[in-house]
Amino acid sequence: MQIKIADKLPIFVWKLRRRKQSALIVLAALLLAACAGVETTESEPAAAPASTDQASEPVRRSADDIDPDLLFHALAAERLAAEGNDFEAFEHAYQAALLSENPETARQAVSLAMRVGDWAGVVAAAERWQALAPELEAAEQLIVLGLINQGQVDAASGRLARKIGQADDRSEAWREATLMVAAAEQDANALAAFDALAEQAPVDDSGQVMESRSLLLWQLGNAAEAYALASEAADSAPTRRRQVWAAQLAAANEDYPAALDWYRQARATAPEDRELAMAEAEVLRQMDRMDEAIAALRSVPADTRTLYSLGLYLYQAERLEEAGAAWRELAAVESPAEPMQHAFFTGFLAELLEFDDDAEQWYARVVEGPDANRALLRRATLAGRSGDLMSARNLLRAVRLAGDAELAEESWLLEAELLRDAGRPDECVDVLSEVLREQPSGVWLLYSRALCAVDADNLDLAEQDLRRIIQMDGENAAALNALGYTLTDRTRRHSEALSLIDRAYELDPDDPAILDSMGWVRFRLGRPAEALVYLERAHEIDQNPEIGAHLAEVLWTLDRRDEARSMLDELIEAHPEHAVVVDTWQRLIGSEP
Repeated sequence: MQIKIADKLPIFVWKLRRRKQSALIVLAALLLAACAGVETTESEPAAAPASTDQASEPVRRSADDIDPDLLFHALAAERLAAEGNDFEAFEHAYQAALLSENPETARQAVSLAMRVGDWAGVVAAAERWQALAPELEAAEQLIVLGLINQGQVDAASGRLARKIGQADDRSEAWREATLMVAAAEQDANALAAFDALAEQAPVDDSGQVMESRSLLLWQLGNAAEAYALASEAADSAPTRRRQVWAAQLAAANEDYPAALDWYRQARATAPEDRELAMAEAEVLRQMDRMDEAIAALRSVPADTRTLYSLGLYLYQAERLEEAGAAWRELAAVESPAEPMQHAFFTGFLAELLEFDDDAEQWYARVVEGPDANRALLRRATLAGRSGDLMSARNLLRAVRLAGDAELAEESWLLEAELLRDAGRPDECVDVLSEVLREQPSGVWLLYSRALCAVDADNLDLAEQDLRRIIQMDGENAAALNALGYTLTDRTRRHSEALSLIDRAYELDPDDPAILDSMGWVRFRLGRPAEALVYLERAHEIDQNPEIGAHLAEVLWTLDRRDEARSMLDELIEAHPEHAVVVDTWQRLIGSEP
């Protein structure tokens, strides 16, 4: 099994992610972070918790020590919240917060107000929380966001402006304020609050407001206007930070020449900055200027990440000897800053280069941290490649025992692939059927079982699974293509297959697998001249042996037999055991290869 480089390789890139989420999610995160630092000053009944995992169990004192009104409101809030009546629960929780000196009581009132979307209640409860615990940043942030969501933008921006004025690093304070504004529920309120902030807050230079508004527009989903402002800010009041921001937005808009120019301007002031070098190299890679990308990586002091990226780029450029040298340099790094990450990347690059024994040894060093279970998956792949299916399956069981749902699904998919490659499609179907009993809507589990079912000649099950996926997602090009290809390759339902494959092609016209299907269904319909156009495009993108065999058969049918025979000679030499290649050879040439 070869790693598909475009799907698998992790490349270090400065990826932009919009942080705009629902205000409730943002605020919940703030509350949880703030709650960890709260120290209560008294023991008393707490108001109803936002959820069972957010509030600690209150320590109760005797009734004689507790204000009876506080006790009444706290218990009423707890009962009403348990019944799902959050509106009335908040009213009691807020009254309890006013009577209590415990910041946790106020925090829980804020959480209940958030649950019902009562932003006036959020502000009131957060103000009480702030009064009881003035050192907490979360309370102030909740007040600001609550005001913005009520349309009280002047009051909110006034608070943000004061904070910016008191900050030691005003640039960072502007950034934090802008992200807070961007979390507003309504874009109009966010923009109005920012305009008010721009009028009230101090600025250090002429580019500050443009840079911050660019960030806001990006968060709100207006990438083009965000880039225009970022570019203007970087031009009129250049700083390295603004140049990098303009570069990131240019890349996000796929304007790679502009991104490259901005990164190079930023690097002019910091030529040995590794992060900037890797960002520049990735833009060059996107532009297919691999030699320059490699030169950019080699221009900075080597460390784990630059050496790893260098090895990947050299591998992609098919400069395998140099990639091997980069790997050996990576493997020789002493005392890396992050040993587990270093071991994983060294193993991954070794696997790409087919240094399988080395890859296994490096992966085995990854015994903790976020890459530990992924290292087990890679070790299972290596074991499967070597034919040790038992060891591979044991490693995959270890992944599932770790409890990560996403990696657990990956482990089942990998086990299915290993079973297919081992010629055990019936067992593959059985394994995935067990998993699908627990996860009946797992799209890729259904897709994988369909492929196994085709190999097992269970076409009814394959069609059932693929149609189930299409029913859930009518724009799943992979499922549309797989069903269409199966119908035209294994049945006489060619017209039905054509409709499915044409739809897949509309969704993803550059996918070589879909192009192959487009050609093959036309060939099966007796239209080889049309088929040739698609198959040649598919083969140009991906020299997959099955695509090559299809192309050779079409060439043979079009009486271009010398070309067909030459292609089959190359295919049979490179893939002597590939079933489609062997079958095509035997049918066309009429002898054993």
